[in-house]
Amino acid sequence: MISLRPGEKIYLIKRRHRLVLIRELFPEVLIFLATIILMIILFFIPLPSWPDWLIRFIPFLLEFEIGYLLLFFLSLFLLVLWTIIFLVITDYYLTCWIVTNQRTIHAELKGLFNLTYSSVFHDKIQDITVSIKGFLPAIFRFGNIQIQTAGEFREFIFRQVSDPEIVKQAILEAQRDYLRQMKKDGLL
Repeated sequence: MISLRPGEKIYLIKRRHRLVLIRELFPEVLIFLATIILMIILFFIPLPSWPDWLIRFIPFLLEFEIGYLLLFFLSLFLLVLWTIIFLVITDYYLTCWIVTNQRTIHAELKGLFNLTYSSVFHDKIQDITVSIKGFLPAIFRFGNIQIQTAGEFREFIFRQVSDPEIVKQAILEAQRDYLRQMKKDGLL
């Protein structure tokens, strides 16, 4: 959990663009729907029985119908697919960037139980670069923001964030306010 310092206020919280989430989930959702359709078809059409040569080697197969066995394994596959969809959505919502009046914080999910926080104070920021590459990012206005710092973490990258120019302006405004406050307090 992110703990704010005394007097620290949040200016902006950003996540990756929603289109990125949709693009990551599209194949899984498509496979999920195709599997459900296949299960419905298998439930209603009659399937042939086990081949005689297979029953000679494995006689207990007569106890199971092919259709129900296929439905069972497809259900297991749906469970695995559902878990993958859950992990993609969890990664999307727990990875975020927070701009406060004192620092920029990057919270990143690096596994199901590994959430990493890193932050940079605004007086350590040296340069901010915005890059928008590709057709969809240009149309839907999302891209990467790269922050060069003088601190321990040499570079912060906001990946596929919406409205990167607005985010850059918010960071620069927060940096100006922070430097102004430090001069006022005599710390700079």
